[in-house]
Amino acid sequence: MQGTDMSQISIRQGEDYRPFESDNLPVRIGTDLNADIRILGPLSIGVVVLLDFLDGRPFIQVVSEKPEVLINGRLLTGNHWIRNNDRIDIADKSISFELDGVNQLTLTVSSNEDSLQPTQFQQKTAGSTIFGSKIFKFSSATFILGLAYFLFYLFTANAVLIKLQPFESEVSIIGGYFPHLKIGGRYLLRQGDYQLDVSHPGYYPLSATIAINEDSSQEVAFGLEKLPGELIINTLPIIDSIVSVDGDVVKPVLAGGFIIAAGPHTVKITSDRYFAVEQDIQIEGMELTQEIEVVLTPAWAEISVQSSPTGANILIDGELSGISPNTFAVLEGEHTMILNKSGYKPFEQSLMVKASQSQSLDSIELSRLDSKLKVTTNPNGAAVNINSIYQGLSPVMVELPPLKAHVVEVSKPGYQSLTEEIVLQTREEMQASGAKDFLEFAINLKPLKGFIRVTGTEGASILADGKQVAKIPSTIELLAKAQTLSVQKEGYVTQEISIQPTPGYEQNLKIRLMTPEEAVLAAMPTTIKTTQGLLMRLVSPGTFVMGAPRKDQGRRANETERLIQITRPFYVGVREIINKEFRQFKPRHTSGAETFRELSNGLHPAVMLTWEEAVDFCQQLSYRESLELAYEKINGQYQLIQPVTNGYRLLTEAEWEWLARFNGGAGKQRYPWGASMPVATESGNYADESGEGLIANVLTDYWDGYPVTSPAEKFNPSPLGIYDLGGNVAEWVNDYYAVYPTNLNQVELDPLGPGEGTVRVIRGSSWRHSSISSLRFTYRDYGTLGRLDVGFRIARYTDTSNIDE
Repeated sequence: MQGTDMSQISIRQGEDYRPFESDNLPVRIGTDLNADIRILGPLSIGVVVLLDFLDGRPFIQVVSEKPEVLINGRLLTGNHWIRNNDRIDIADKSISFELDGVNQLTLTVSSNEDSLQPTQFQQKTAGSTIFGSKIFKFSSATFILGLAYFLFYLFTANAVLIKLQPFESEVSIIGGYFPHLKIGGRYLLRQGDYQLDVSHPGYYPLSATIAINEDSSQEVAFGLEKLPGELIINTLPIIDSIVSVDGDVVKPVLAGGFIIAAGPHTVKITSDRYFAVEQDIQIEGMELTQEIEVVLTPAWAEISVQSSPTGANILIDGELSGISPNTFAVLEGEHTMILNKSGYKPFEQSLMVKASQSQSLDSIELSRLDSKLKVTTNPNGAAVNINSIYQGLSPVMVELPPLKAHVVEVSKPGYQSLTEEIVLQTREEMQASGAKDFLEFAINLKPLKGFIRVTGTEGASILADGKQVAKIPSTIELLAKAQTLSVQKEGYVTQEISIQPTPGYEQNLKIRLMTPEEAVLAAMPTTIKTTQGLLMRLVSPGTFVMGAPRKDQGRRANETERLIQITRPFYVGVREIINKEFRQFKPRHTSGAETFRELSNGLHPAVMLTWEEAVDFCQQLSYRESLELAYEKINGQYQLIQPVTNGYRLLTEAEWEWLARFNGGAGKQRYPWGASMPVATESGNYADESGEGLIANVLTDYWDGYPVTSPAEKFNPSPLGIYDLGGNVAEWVNDYYAVYPTNLNQVELDPLGPGEGTVRVIRGSSWRHSSISSLRFTYRDYGTLGRLDVGFRIARYTDTSNIDE
């Protein structure tokens, strides 16, 4: 009972003063030998009063009915909170209480003189000679032995307090060789093990073993568990229900009640078609019967259903609930209602039901079952629309409402469309007639045709739907529908053409088949761009005569004629590389601005660079764009890798002349502007009158406005769209310089020039040129060092390595 505070009790009895710490509480008052305050009376009474603290407040508890205990002159039973100056009188003792403000309680014990009564004197009478008889002596000896036995037991036994819950439980102690005396609420037991049996009506009996040790005072406590109780549940209305206690279903006993353990529980009553009821209840137990009454709330509502026609089965969530018209109960919640009747379509509706809220639904109009219509056509594959709704390609089977008009539309490309109105019988009528259970609508489609006149590659086969229908040239009759013709001939690439003949009209179709080489070239993009934004144009292959004949005015000895074939298409820059692009890889390049400031303009061609610097630019651009490098270094010198890769490179000399003269549209044209002098206006940047004073020889009567270089793409391009093949700056090409013998009998394929040499070829005229010889397309120059009038143009092969494959 002690709290955890610092409360203390002190006892003052005469000159004796004893303090009590909390560990020694409670203070025991009684006749017991171990009592803290002894009172006069038989030892069998034991402890009468206990004194202790609870939550910091002192109280006394009477634990024995005898002797009487008076508190402030009134009889005390049970418990009493102690107040300052309270006084109790018990047997021969009077105890007063003094309580200060810090939970210090002082008990002053004094003798109660009113309880002391003198012993009445009794005079000796005759016949007392019995003390000298043998019987007296035997009885005295027996008494003395018994007294000695009792005193031995009394002084060797320990006082054991057995606390029980409930307090009134019966106790039986088994064990030991001595009787088990109870004195003042404690049992006198010697050391050893004892069996303790405790019982009380309404509780489970308890058996336990207790061990008594050498301590003079011991306490043991036991609590009995209550027996279950019976719970009777009465429901209104009276219906079968399922009862669960704390989530577990329980079964009733024969009497109809439920046996439930004592204590708090949650009881749930679940009944069909009623809301579940959940209730918390305290079960008293101890085989007592408790009774509760539960009013059940309906969980349904009445639903009224009518239909036309009547007699339809009504299903709620798949279970038959009645035949229309009908009123029936439906549980609260969302449900699916279906009405079924032979010969009619099922009707389905969602129901949202609220308990106790009846509903009367609108009358339900049932629709007859659809009848079947089969649409067939000759030929098959016609599009079928019924009532403007697409149903598929014939043959097709559809279901439609009977006794109603339906519009059937049939169409097929190349055939005349048809529209017709049909009324179907009911399914029962079709079955009763003994014929098929569907109506078949068969249609023969009328073809529509047009004429196509095909010309082009003679002898090529024309195929329609995989079958040959004619050869070019021919006029063929075809269905008036969108279709694809296939035109084939050995040695040519097959071509497919989409057409749509028109009835009553003749169409002309010209088809020229291509060789595999032409097809590959046609599939390539005509232009591409570098990562720097330079536009590059596709140049197709071909055969031409390089150089100039001996009689050509201005011809030099190194311009010998040679038969050349370019076999692979390639891309070429539409202009030379300009300063802005070149400086991305060589930022400090000035292009000779020390001589003429205009040369360093970012939009002017990059000049004053060696052949190696031009090649190095190509290598870095290839690397940036993840292309194969076109050159490799051998003994410190760049060499073109063979076979030639798709990386950026310089034009070969043969490619340059093919690009400038033949593929560019000039043919055997001598000059960039035409066949003869003078120079045409706006044809290019040459040594004109604006350069007089800078250049020794200039063109008279020609003015281009630029003494040195001009911006790229300033003047008119060639027919192919290439700028400055003549004028502005001359161009480094890939080849070593050499003078070749005339060779018009044997074709040279994609020549790359000599394998070694000391100088590189320079092609094209520049802003320094004005003579008839240097302005011609066939003019050849060479060098090793950079010049103020020499730049470069880049090229690369397509990703297709060989069109012959």
